[in-house]
Amino acid sequence: MLKDFNLNQKDYYYLIIIAVFSIVLTVNYIIFNSNFGIYCSDVYVYLINALYYTGVNIRATGTIYLSPLICFLTSIFFRLGFVDNLAIYIVTGAFAIFGNIGFYILLKRYFNEVLSLSGCIIYSSLTLYLTWLANGTLDIPAVSMIIWTALFSIIAIKENPKFYKYAILFVILGIFTRYTVILTLPALVLYYIYEKGFKMESEDFKEIKKGIIIGLLLVIITMGAISIMGSGHFGASGQISNGISGAQGSETDPAYNTDVTYYVSNFLNFISNSHTVIDGNPILENPTPLSFIIIGILIIGMLLWLYNNRRKPEKKDLIPLAFFIVAILSFTRISSVVTTLLILAGLYFMGRDSDNKNEYFMLAWIFSNLIFFSYYSIKVNRYLLPIFPAVIYFVLLSIDTINKRIKINENILPVILIALFIIQAFTFTLTFEQTDEFKTIEDVSDYIIDSNPDYKNLSIGTYNVRAYNWWLGENLLAIESSDEETIDSSNATYYISDKILENVTNYTEIKNINNVYIYERV
Repeated sequence: MLKDFNLNQKDYYYLIIIAVFSIVLTVNYIIFNSNFGIYCSDVYVYLINALYYTGVNIRATGTIYLSPLICFLTSIFFRLGFVDNLAIYIVTGAFAIFGNIGFYILLKRYFNEVLSLSGCIIYSSLTLYLTWLANGTLDIPAVSMIIWTALFSIIAIKENPKFYKYAILFVILGIFTRYTVILTLPALVLYYIYEKGFKMESEDFKEIKKGIIIGLLLVIITMGAISIMGSGHFGASGQISNGISGAQGSETDPAYNTDVTYYVSNFLNFISNSHTVIDGNPILENPTPLSFIIIGILIIGMLLWLYNNRRKPEKKDLIPLAFFIVAILSFTRISSVVTTLLILAGLYFMGRDSDNKNEYFMLAWIFSNLIFFSYYSIKVNRYLLPIFPAVIYFVLLSIDTINKRIKINENILPVILIALFIIQAFTFTLTFEQTDEFKTIEDVSDYIIDSNPDYKNLSIGTYNVRAYNWWLGENLLAIESSDEETIDSSNATYYISDKILENVTNYTEIKNINNVYIYERV
């Protein structure tokens, strides 16, 4: 397999550099996240799911379909006796390292060693990437699976059909990491059509068939286990089906946002920012000069690239233009899938007779994700992470184009960017606004555990069942802090509140930890 990666002896030294950088960076962020606390509540769901894989079901029946791969791997640590949230940090961090190695190998197919190294360092040092690195969320692991799927697919299509098996296997594993991995598949289909046309070759069909059989067995085993553990419930298709049908997210969701320009307008902050605050989700603010440098390189480089690849307009150009116009008109009016298909059709007609098929493939990669997530009204910045490998491709293409136009040492700009982004990678945590909010959940739980070792046999009420289930177990009552009448009439030994209770007679406050109040029944 390694020989199909087309790596030379020098590449292995660069891969060692990337591995060492990625490991040190990941360990640094595991330590930071451990001290900062869990600031994405979804992580508690994955931890509870992982517990369920060990046989302990704490309200996980309805969520066990979420990321079976990450949750199962985390459960291995639990079975070995390491039942700690650090386990999921380690698992998701390992996927980040794996993805960085794959990204270098992918980039090396298009660029030299130094450019590929710089692309890998830039990608793994983007502030959006760092915000979600090794903290138990699924997005970076999902992008890692996309990167390897793209790599295997390109090798299979252009060089060795046997790699279709690996590509299909990684598609399945990627979907079981985060279901929205499926959004990048249309770009890979477009690349296949570019290279092979609409008719499948017999050798391709044979290897794809093998991959599908292996994939189906994996799907049947996984879905069978999920179905049994989830009592038949499977809610994974919700977001995707809403996008297909044109439905929008719930207005009660804290991340509800109908601004279709959200991701584009915040793009600079996703590259480099100087202030990060957690308000429901991490908000990246105040882009730094590094963001403008990257955008400047992109603008200058791509203008030069377009000039170098200019040609006279032809009648056939009206076809993709028509698709793009209809796509723009359809955006937010029908569904994201319709708009995406129109864009892909336009890219197909633009790229089918072009020498720049790689660039059109990368554009398809970007738009397949950007359109869906911009259209969908639940917006969290981490959702956009899948487009960045393709964005980095264009950054490197821009650098390469500039280097060829301006007669300077071709390594100067990449090395400068490597240095700047490494500095950013290890100083980004300083941009986080200090808060004890997320560590408080653990501190409150520790107080109850220390005060009453028999806590697992007690009934405990709380305003936040999702988080406290992980720390205190299953005997929790979900009661909003505003519902003081229900709290007062409950039989809970303790009630954990996020506000002072004014009108309860059966409970007395025994502890205040960073404005989280512990009440005990009198």
